[in-house]
Amino acid sequence: MRFLYKRPRMEDVSEELNLIMDLMVSKTFVIMDLFWLCLLFTLLLSPVLATVSMSVIFFCASFAFFNALYFYLFYPDRNKN
Repeated sequence: MRFLYKRPRMEDVSEELNLIMDLMVSKTFVIMDLFWLCLLFTLLLSPVLATVSMSVIFFCASFAFFNALYFYLFYPDRNKN
């Protein structure tokens, strides 16, 4: 069955990998990922948090903190002004 499957050219594979790598490190993807991780973090801590308003405040605070940490670590050129 191996002879029926033609391997793709290295240039095509490299092009697809570059496209995926560009997507994975894009700012929009990272922000969306942080949103879902903070939401999951808040939902997992919901038994500990007393009220729904406390959960919303915790979600907003953790999302803001992790976004600030991301921009501080990966975009230091904006901090030099």
